[in-house]
Amino acid sequence: MTCSLDNIPDQLIYDLTARVTDDMTAQAVGNPTPVPVLATPVLLGLCEKAAAEALLPFLDDQCLIVGVNVSLTHHSPTPVGSTVTIHVTLAARDGNKFTWDITGHDDFGDIVEVRLTSAVISQKALERRLQATMHS
Repeated sequence: MTCSLDNIPDQLIYDLTARVTDDMTAQAVGNPTPVPVLATPVLLGLCEKAAAEALLPFLDDQCLIVGVNVSLTHHSPTPVGSTVTIHVTLAARDGNKFTWDITGHDDFGDIVEVRLTSAVISQKALERRLQATMHS
């Protein structure tokens, strides 16, 4: 099965908002910093989630969104309790690949700029690739 991408508009914009909790801190993901701030890997996860949520309404249940490439600049720390808003804009599309320009801010200002490329693939294609990887 291949995923139909015909109904995905050329222009997509989406916002995701999240409150920073203790389990999102640098220390919670293994960084020894004692300062309770939002971890960069968690921030990237929020960016990927926002891009995926922008696409999901246009995909059927057997389609998955996977990350392909990312460039991220994390500008400033975000403390626990702050609200983070991630804004994604579809910048380019090439077949099943979607490139996103992403910005984010917290209660104090801009915190992140990201260029993310994701791909839409079928669940069966991912399962086949996983099996091939595990048996090579």
